[in-house]
Amino acid sequence: MKRLEGVSLALGVGGGIAAYKAVELMRRLIDEGATVTPILTANSLNFVGLTTFRALGSNEPITSLFNGDSPIPHTKIGQGVDAVVVAPATADILSKFAVGSCDDALSTILVSTDAKVILAAAMHKEMWAHPAVVENVATIRRRGFVVIDPEHGILAGGDVGFGRLAATEVVIDSVVAEVGSKDLAGKSVVVTIGGTREAIDPVRFIGNRSSGKQGFAIVSALLDRGASVVAVSTVELQVESPRLEVVRVESALEMDGATRRSCEDADALIMCAAVADYRVETPWNSKFKRGSGNVPELKLVENPDILAGVVSESKKFSRKFITVGFAAETDDVEKNGRLKIAKKGCDILVVNDVSKEETRFGSADNEVVILFADGSSRFVPLAPKRAIAIEVVNALAERL
Repeated sequence: MKRLEGVSLALGVGGGIAAYKAVELMRRLIDEGATVTPILTANSLNFVGLTTFRALGSNEPITSLFNGDSPIPHTKIGQGVDAVVVAPATADILSKFAVGSCDDALSTILVSTDAKVILAAAMHKEMWAHPAVVENVATIRRRGFVVIDPEHGILAGGDVGFGRLAATEVVIDSVVAEVGSKDLAGKSVVVTIGGTREAIDPVRFIGNRSSGKQGFAIVSALLDRGASVVAVSTVELQVESPRLEVVRVESALEMDGATRRSCEDADALIMCAAVADYRVETPWNSKFKRGSGNVPELKLVENPDILAGVVSESKKFSRKFITVGFAAETDDVEKNGRLKIAKKGCDILVVNDVSKEETRFGSADNEVVILFADGSSRFVPLAPKRAIAIEVVNALAERL
């Protein structure tokens, strides 16, 4: 499912050097299922061509208050969209919106719509820091509208500072959060995140290379779709939401207990954590000192299989409960994945090859095969973990 399926957007383009990035943003919004009407300011046409937006947009671009067949296009556009997205939102546009000034198509649409308004700010660093701009942004946010801060980076003229238009993915995620599909509203999903740490002594532990990045992305994707999430995590989450509860754990035994308790009232489990297969049977109570003449011998015992345990318990539930597992493999990836989904008994298993440089633990991207209990599968080629998360959540949503 596309995240913006059936959503209608107006894309305002301000007169800044970042206007060229609006072309890619428009294309990506359409790829996500949105219908996009470009609203181009006169100044933006100094940086981008009308023909480009005419060729790639869903509808004819609006460049004037009085162009086209409608005598009042600003009213019709404002009434017919789910959101007005402005990228780049220059200091001029922010000023006009803050005071309600209307002297062109974009500023008039912004004031005449009841739709969501999302402004991705971009300008030179001195402008972003100016007290007037700071106050205008605060006013806009106080009224309930979204302003996406610019990023730090190289600006026009070779300067460096805060003023660069936020990444396309950041803007799209903000749009999805505001007007995207909420097909998982009312559903509760437990997500386990990160690699467990099994104590050797108070200082040392047995661990793995899991960064938690894929788990973060899955939590964000679930929240975007309206779900409530319980994150059982060994690492600090980089996500905030009133629909998110975080349960911090460290060891596999702690994760096992917290996950089973959380699943009692949930609709699904996504077991994304990298859980240690073994733990030290009896950890030292104090730090083991080097040089004592003895090399410590670690007696290992097997940790519980959390996913298999939840699958077994869920069979007693009177409600539908979906289980999603993850499997990191280094050889015979799909073959081993199919053996594992049969052994675990879960509904979905996401398998990835961590022997590859581009998909190893901690990487920004991933490539997976999503296996289903009915024998079907779905290959997701190399993509940012955010995109992988969306595909995993799509698979879950289809079964919920």
